[in-house]
Amino acid sequence: MKPLDIYSGTAEFRRLKLLLGLSMTLLTTLLYIVMVGLPALASKVLSYVLLPVWAGLSIFLCCKLYKSVGYRIDAGHISIITGCVTSGYTPNDAVSFSSDMVSLRFRSQKSYFSLKKLISGAVYELNTIFSRASSLVGDVPGMKMMVEIGRMFLRFHLVYMTRCCIAYTFFRSDEGLYLSATEACAIFSINWKQLTKNATDVSIFLTAFIAVLTAALGIGLYKLMGIMGLADYAYFGVILAFMLVLVLKYAYLDSILTIYYIHTFMHAAEYSTPSPTFFLRLEKLSPSFARMANLANGQFPTPKKAHAFAILRRKGTHRAPPARMPDARHTLICPKCRSANLPQAKFCAGCGTQLKRR
Repeated sequence: MKPLDIYSGTAEFRRLKLLLGLSMTLLTTLLYIVMVGLPALASKVLSYVLLPVWAGLSIFLCCKLYKSVGYRIDAGHISIITGCVTSGYTPNDAVSFSSDMVSLRFRSQKSYFSLKKLISGAVYELNTIFSRASSLVGDVPGMKMMVEIGRMFLRFHLVYMTRCCIAYTFFRSDEGLYLSATEACAIFSINWKQLTKNATDVSIFLTAFIAVLTAALGIGLYKLMGIMGLADYAYFGVILAFMLVLVLKYAYLDSILTIYYIHTFMHAAEYSTPSPTFFLRLEKLSPSFARMANLANGQFPTPKKAHAFAILRRKGTHRAPPARMPDARHTLICPKCRSANLPQAKFCAGCGTQLKRR
C-alpha cells in the first residue's frame, strides 16, 4: 500500500489522537480556571504564585493520561501501519485488532516505555556519531554552535526513526522483543544516509509549523480574551493556542510522517542484513544499543523470510490474503473471508474481522 492509502485507511487512529489531545487541552484549561482564574478574584499575586504549580500539575496529569491510554493508541497505530506496508491490507476493526497486537508484543506499558527509551537512546547516539564522522563543518571556526543547534532540531526527526524501529519489532514478531529492536537499530545504521537525508527539511518544517500557527492562533485568542473582558488572562490565549497546535501536529502531521518513514524503513530493511560483526561494532559505539543486545542474551537475528518481503512489492489496497483450508486445529471459520482460525481466536487472521461465537 502507498503512504496516502495507508493514511486514509487508518483515519480511526487520527480521530483517537485528536480526541486524546483535545481531552488533555480541556483538562489543563479546567485546571487553569480552578487553580489560577478563581484565586485571582481574591488576589492576583496568589494567581501568579499558583501559575507554575498549575503548569507542573498539568504536565504530570497529561503524562499519566498518555502513559495509560495514549501509548496504546500510538503503538496500535504503528502496528497497523506495519501490517499495511508488509501485507497490503487494513483490518476491518483496526483499533481492536491493534489493541490485541500491542498486548501480545508488549506485556505491559512498562515494557513498551523501557524499550522505547532504549531505542530512542540508541538512535540518538548512533546518529550523533555518524553525523560527526560525515561532517567537517563543526571543525570550521564559529560553526560549532550552528552544528549543535542543527542537532537539537534533528531530535524532531529522530522521533520518527524510533517509531520505525518499534514498527520493525511488530514485523519481526517471530523474534524476541529486544532482539528485533537491536536488528531494527542496526538496519537504521546501515541505511542512515537514506533515512536522514530529509531530516533537516522535516525538522525546519515542523518548527515553522508550530511557530507560525501558534503565533497566528495565539494573536487571535489573545485579542478575543481582551474583547471578552479577560485582558488580565489574555496570555492564556497564547498558551491555549500552543496546546491546540501541538494537538493538530500529533493527530495529523505526526501520522503522515510516521507512515512515510515506516514505509521507507521497511523497504530499506528488505535489502539490509546486518552481520554479527556489525552488531558487535554498534555495541561499542552506543551504550543503549549494548544494553538492548545484553537483554537479547547475546543472540543474533535469524535470516529474514523471503516471502515476508515479497509481500512488500505487491500493489493494491485493502486486500485480504486468501482463505486457509481448515484442519484439525483450525475450526473457527471467518464469515467474511472464510479463513480458518483457532477456536479461541478473537479476530480473523486473514482479514482482521471480529469473530463471533455461537
